[in-house]
Amino acid sequence: MSTTADPNELTRSDASAPASSDDTESLGTDRRFVLFQAMPAWLVSALVHILILVVLGLVSIADPIQIVNVLTASSSQDNGPEIEELSIEDFDPGEIEESEPVSEEVEITDPVDVVEPVAMETPIMDIAAVPLEMSDFSLDMAPAATSLQSMASMNMQATASRSADMKKKLLREYGGTESSEAAVTEALKWFSRHQIKVGPNAGAWTFQHEIVCNGACGNGCKSPIRAKQFNAATALALLPFLGAGQTHVNGEFSPVVMGGLRFLVQNGKPGKEGGLPYIDYRGGGSMYDHGLVAITLCEAYAMTGDPELAGPAQAALNYIGLAQCRDGGWRYGFRDKDGGDTSVVGWQVMALKSGHMGHLILPPNAIPGATVFLGNVSSDEGSTYGYVEPAKNFRPGTSAVGLLCRMYTGWDKNHTGIKLGVQHLATTGVRKDDLYYDYYAAQVLRHNGGKEWDTFNTELRDWLVETQDQTRGAKGSWFFPDVTHLSDSGRLCLTSFATMILEVYYRHMPLYAEVAAEDEFPL
Repeated sequence: MSTTADPNELTRSDASAPASSDDTESLGTDRRFVLFQAMPAWLVSALVHILILVVLGLVSIADPIQIVNVLTASSSQDNGPEIEELSIEDFDPGEIEESEPVSEEVEITDPVDVVEPVAMETPIMDIAAVPLEMSDFSLDMAPAATSLQSMASMNMQATASRSADMKKKLLREYGGTESSEAAVTEALKWFSRHQIKVGPNAGAWTFQHEIVCNGACGNGCKSPIRAKQFNAATALALLPFLGAGQTHVNGEFSPVVMGGLRFLVQNGKPGKEGGLPYIDYRGGGSMYDHGLVAITLCEAYAMTGDPELAGPAQAALNYIGLAQCRDGGWRYGFRDKDGGDTSVVGWQVMALKSGHMGHLILPPNAIPGATVFLGNVSSDEGSTYGYVEPAKNFRPGTSAVGLLCRMYTGWDKNHTGIKLGVQHLATTGVRKDDLYYDYYAAQVLRHNGGKEWDTFNTELRDWLVETQDQTRGAKGSWFFPDVTHLSDSGRLCLTSFATMILEVYYRHMPLYAEVAAEDEFPL
């Protein structure tokens, strides 16, 4: 990340300069002006044209600089864009690795009561947001914004799939049912009942959800570390609302969404590096937490265009660019010395995609770096992905993450890696012990479509509808004690993933269908 030079200081004239000097300079200027007036018109015209020809000659002599926008680059070959020639030096996210940028703690304001939003022409959150000047973002990032927006339509249709009419259409076409939609609604009710209403964390959610409901339902997080991750829990609770088309300005749950977004906007750690503003949303956790919050803020902004969300969402994306490891990936810490892992990379790529949907500015090194990282952990022609190195055999969880990232970074449906990967996922099928895998596999197979998706969707959809808790207090939620990766985070985490799976029909426009949105993160 290049640093930004300080603004040039304005030069000032010396008020104590002798008057005779000024008079002499003025006299010389007057004589030159008289001489210029005395010139015939044809001579003035000739001088002007000669000057223009000299400038044009210099421009044509200079070496042309070709600006390539990584978001619009495509390949005419079946094997997708080549990445072998891109060295890590080409996208080095920075040389400063020994320490994290200095961040100041943001003092959370007094609890704000959730109120019904007032109808207005332009949605405004009306909150004390983290102070950011949007002019700060133009210093280093304006050229990237120009190239990004040159290919993106600015009518914010990327989340149109979540509108009421489009939801009905996509549910019908991609395998949703009235029962699956009813399950989504009950899940949103469960989340709304478990939002913190008072205190310094008002508007947030916690993985210790049983404290909020006074033990009406159990199975909270097992780890005391998880209990401190308010940002991650809040993002995981908000994403199902946004996926269902509920925002802080529209929908029956708008006050709930408003409270959650208020908390997130105020609960980051702002800072600057090289003149570039950022907000760190790890919040007692890791880059997992930050990626989840970045997705949430970017999606909320993409869906509403609320200018109060633009700064925090952009600053969250900036931090993703700054935190990138030297191998192009991301891991738990800021520029983690151990390099990236596929699981964390997946959340950052999805955050970048969500930022693209809102026409925000993507860090220029982020996508090329992620692409190189994916290449370094892939095998079997790009159909299999390991955790930090290539896997000898098909690894379902990380492979599903890698394949979805490949879809979002430009591989088309006929790429060998996608075709083989889809077959691997179809052979693996639904895993009732690994909802994390199911979440990613459902997205890959839904975008691909076909019989593989139909079979996978029917089993997963019906299983989730049947296993949704119907007992008092826990009604609308899910908990599977033996589910890999997620059970230690408790009922809230599992309910979030299950709900987002049941929203897969309309959460994003299908990548490979004729009705796919042009804004769906093309490369």
